[in-house]
Amino acid sequence: MALLRACDEEGEDLPFSILLEVVREALPSCGALVEELEARYGHFPPRVALAKMSGDPSWRRALEMAAEAYLPELLEG
Repeated sequence: MALLRACDEEGEDLPFSILLEVVREALPSCGALVEELEARYGHFPPRVALAKMSGDPSWRRALEMAAEAYLPELLEG
């Protein structure tokens, strides 16, 4: 969910790899996951990276769960 929040706040202003660094700093316990995401998707713009993640069976469910949790927060804001 932190990744979705960072993408929403920064939009296309920053590359996905920079947003991943923000998440790594905010959530050091997720370092291994961030490294995997950076290797697979870091070179894409955020919207492309998220689209590719949604098509990847290893990330699809996690992204769906994060989106379901983030949507109410986004609508309240």
